[in-house]
Amino acid sequence: MDCVKCGAPLPPRTDICAYCGAVNDTDLRTIQAAFAKGPASDRLCPRCNEVMGTIDLRVGGKLLVERCDRCLGIFFDPKELESLLDVSVKKTLIEVDRERMNQLIEEHGRLGAAPINYIKCPVCQELMNRHNFGARSGVVVDVCKAHGIWLDGGELGRLVKWARAGGLNYADERRKDEARKEELEKKREKALRQAIEQRRANPHVPYGGYSQADPLLQVLRGVASLFF
Repeated sequence: MDCVKCGAPLPPRTDICAYCGAVNDTDLRTIQAAFAKGPASDRLCPRCNEVMGTIDLRVGGKLLVERCDRCLGIFFDPKELESLLDVSVKKTLIEVDRERMNQLIEEHGRLGAAPINYIKCPVCQELMNRHNFGARSGVVVDVCKAHGIWLDGGELGRLVKWARAGGLNYADERRKDEARKEELEKKREKALRQAIEQRRANPHVPYGGYSQADPLLQVLRGVASLFF
């Protein structure tokens, strides 16, 4: 993306032009948001320690977020970022393009690893956790579980590109797969408890009459033997 003032290419991981020093709103240009500025917030930027302003992104209706005018970092309350991405890229119309997602992650990786720096939540002032948004976006965001997500300048634009490649649908698939695995694990644990209880109640009956050919029984037999 080029500087809106002088047209020079913007350096990686920054919205500040290296030639003219102009600060560029690359994130808001990416989502093409017609935003309106609101009053100053009582929340401090975790990077600059300055009072942030409030802006209405006007995406999908009214969406108020806090943004630092100096570093252009944005703070989203819980679920706001997901709602913004969902509305701005119309995820229901997008198929998962794993090749494009891999390309974006590779491009981001070539920029070099950013220094790890834990920052405080603008609301509670507790250190936030860091995690890869959507499990595989390549964008490591700062998260306060109670109050929201902080994005440094430029990170929203990268997330929008990832979402346009089907990243949100990919994340949904991952959550469903993890839920299925968790449910299967619960069923296995329940079956194991039942097998152990039946073994204790009927030590001379092979696992309460389970079929000896049942593949799950082979696992249960090995685990249950550790208890007897």
